[in-house]
Amino acid sequence: MPSLKNYTLWIGGAMLALVLFVMYLGPELPFIDKSLTPEKHRWSEQGKLMLPPYKASDLNWLGSDKKGVDNLSKLVVGTKETIYIVFFIALLRYIIAVPLGVLAYKQKGVAHWLVTSLNQIFTFLPVIFSAILLLSMPFIQYSSNRILWVIPILALLEVGRVAHIVQQQANHISHELFVEAGESLGLSGWRLVRNYYMPSLVPEIVINFCIDLGKVMLLIGQLGVLSIFLTHNWAEVDYFTMKFLNTSTNWVSLLAETRADIYLSKFTFVFYPALAILFTVLTFNLLGEGLRRHFNRRMGSYL
Repeated sequence: MPSLKNYTLWIGGAMLALVLFVMYLGPELPFIDKSLTPEKHRWSEQGKLMLPPYKASDLNWLGSDKKGVDNLSKLVVGTKETIYIVFFIALLRYIIAVPLGVLAYKQKGVAHWLVTSLNQIFTFLPVIFSAILLLSMPFIQYSSNRILWVIPILALLEVGRVAHIVQQQANHISHELFVEAGESLGLSGWRLVRNYYMPSLVPEIVINFCIDLGKVMLLIGQLGVLSIFLTHNWAEVDYFTMKFLNTSTNWVSLLAETRADIYLSKFTFVFYPALAILFTVLTFNLLGEGLRRHFNRRMGSYL
């Protein structure tokens, strides 16, 4: 059980509980329109005709978009998709990186060369630049299943970094006395990994996974600031005028869609997707740091 003095873990856990509540129960709240129905016009109390976008009011707490869709509802409904995208990017990254790092623990051979190469290739440029370059490739830009490209590309960008961390941790464990004793007993490689390496690696993997969730959220948030959609359609918006149109309500798309309002001195709704992204980044970072303190305390109690 987590220590009552581990405030970081408790705060991170409470923030995560709030995120999960909004994900699964938020759309069922009575003031949320989960169908995201446009409201083309309405009448004011004074009998005047009102057209969207509507300002913040009792009916629309965060106002509405140009089609009359409630902004708060879009933000709440988009929570599940956003968190799922972040989770699957991080999960795919670790599914590839952890076995690769464990295989390279001796710091030699093909696995070591692959870990070193992947780690070096994507450290020459900031991750956001690599993401922009890859996601802007024409066959990805115009793909009808763009999200199926986005998730593996963003996952692979930092596979080398994660694999390198796992490799260093596995190499350190390989010099522990209990591992050397297992090797002297002639245990198979599978048994060594299952009974000796993984019990020591799992806490660090869980901690780093939580922190990486925050990094992925920050990365896709930066893409939103640069008006790069995770999903979009290439459609005709006027005679012979083509444009990428947003097809999702995830927070990144909402941020990318409304970023241009900043140039018109309209910060009303742009602020809220950015705030949601910031809140989630802090959630995963606090959770990861709280888990680190929890596991360190447990390891200390065993010594």
